[in-house]
Amino acid sequence: MSFQITEAFVQQFADNFRHLAQQMRSRLEPCVSIEPNIVGMSKSINRLGQRTAQRRTQRHGDTPINDQPHSTRFVDLFDWEDGDMIDDQDKIRMLVDPQSDYVKAMVASLNRAKDDVIITALGGNSRSTTGNIVLPSAQKIAVGGTGLTKAKIIQARRLFRKNEADNHNGEELFITYTAAAAADILADATLTSADYMAAKFLQEGDVEGKWMGFTWIPSERTPLSSGTRMLYAFAKSGVTLGKGADITTKVGEDPGKGFNTRVYAKMSIGSVRVEEEKVVEIAVTES
Repeated sequence: MSFQITEAFVQQFADNFRHLAQQMRSRLEPCVSIEPNIVGMSKSINRLGQRTAQRRTQRHGDTPINDQPHSTRFVDLFDWEDGDMIDDQDKIRMLVDPQSDYVKAMVASLNRAKDDVIITALGGNSRSTTGNIVLPSAQKIAVGGTGLTKAKIIQARRLFRKNEADNHNGEELFITYTAAAAADILADATLTSADYMAAKFLQEGDVEGKWMGFTWIPSERTPLSSGTRMLYAFAKSGVTLGKGADITTKVGEDPGKGFNTRVYAKMSIGSVRVEEEKVVEIAVTES
């Protein structure tokens, strides 16, 4: 039960609820592939490898049989939940009913958890039939004692082109950034050109929309350790968010707690990096 609810009593002059500054929606969910309605604890994502055609060198020769490369990744589901209780006597002392705002706050907490799960999949291990697969060093851009620079953005873009994982192959590319990374870009004279101004990035004081082949996604939730932040560039098809059940909420009386109102929210989700070639980890300095 929330014992801090007394802060909203009438004698405290609070006549409504104000949600403190926080991320309310999942910013990364629309940027990855979705695998809905998973039944059980996990689901396999089956991958087909690249084939190589061979030249025909004789007439009436045998039909070639070339084995198709197969591999598998697994989406493992985990349950997430949030809950609270509202005492009826507390509601009497308040000018507004808190139920809807509690639900809104709980949904926001689960949406942030979705981003955390996706971020873990981007840089973490991917489970396969042969064991855990790490993101290879070839897909990582070293910190080099600098923040987010033009050179790092170009290097990331080059990796997607090299891997045939960019717009020329029908891919949607995204990149995460933090407030510090945005400041790095806005302070770089080689990036703040007339073309950059035309995109209205400087006028907004932020990095928004599509630029340099990436759609830019603000997130302060990517890993930060000892002054080094990990940013991630990725193709939409390179990461999958699996859902056993999306966010559901319930509000009702609890007969075991004096028929006070219980507010509850839950979901069952998991995420996996499907292709290492479609994810790039960019290390940047951040104070």
